Amino acid sequence: MNKLHISVLLKEILEILDPKPFNTYIDGTLGLAGHSLAILEKVNFSDIQLIGLDRDPKSLDLAKELLKPYPEQIDLINTRFSALPDLDRENKLKLKYKLGGILLDLGISSWQLKEAGLSFLNPKIPLDMRLDPWCKLNASEIVNEWTEKKLADLFWDLADYKPARRLAKLIVKNRPIKDMEHLVDLCKEISGGTNSKIHSATLPLMALRIAVNEELSELEQGLRKIIDWMQPESKLLVISFHSGEDRIVKNIFREFYKAGKINLLTEKPLIPSALEIKQNPRSRSAKLRVLIKKTVSDLY
Repeated sequence: MNKLHISVLLKEILEILDPKPFNTYIDGTLGLAGHSLAILEKVNFSDIQLIGLDRDPKSLDLAKELLKPYPEQIDLINTRFSALPDLDRENKLKLKYKLGGILLDLGISSWQLKEAGLSFLNPKIPLDMRLDPWCKLNASEIVNEWTEKKLADLFWDLADYKPARRLAKLIVKNRPIKDMEHLVDLCKEISGGTNSKIHSATLPLMALRIAVNEELSELEQGLRKIIDWMQPESKLLVISFHSGEDRIVKNIFREFYKAGKINLLTEKPLIPSALEIKQNPRSRSAKLRVLIKKTVSDLY
């Protein structure tokens, strides 16, 4: 098992994807390659191709090391998953076989939360939070330059953070916010030291991370482009971790289903078992939705 990251819903992913020879599989959010490694280990033959995409170049470097035993089967690309159809049109994707399936795991690895400065786990790190060089803003620019109202809306809309207005007011009052530790201290001040299951900075920092990395717009645009691009009978599996993500996935899947372009393989999202949640508490919010692209004959 990958000690840096535990892949969620792994058993369910392998059962639904059901990898077969002479197929190409795409991991659009490679991360630390947990799902991809399991796919390659399960099939145990050379006639398979795995294409891994990741926007974070540091994660991609770690994934390369983990996937070293499969040099002939893998192609790794540093890009966002929304670029997938464009890469194919530009002849940069190079699918060897028919497309069997695409996996999008929208979660952030434990390694990224600490080393990439996306959480309170590394308080001395500068306020940046960018996972790739294509981001338009960093976290410091948002907390130090946005208006109080805009900050409050961000915390409320992206994280359902109840004291959003109070935190936004406190941030503006204490500018400049110097680093992650400074921001985390303000979140603690808002919480008043109340006993809670989650850290007082978890939701505000999640909202900041989503905004900096344009995660929701990337998901919405990427899903539509990918579903249109997919080959008949190929599957798309999407794991989301909060209500905003799942709402987008559900609505876009429903939109394509009503248009008659796909079939839904999950009427309701699959969630981790009680055993998985016990072994990996961070999996508790995961939801898996799956579709399959209709064949040409199905469309008529």
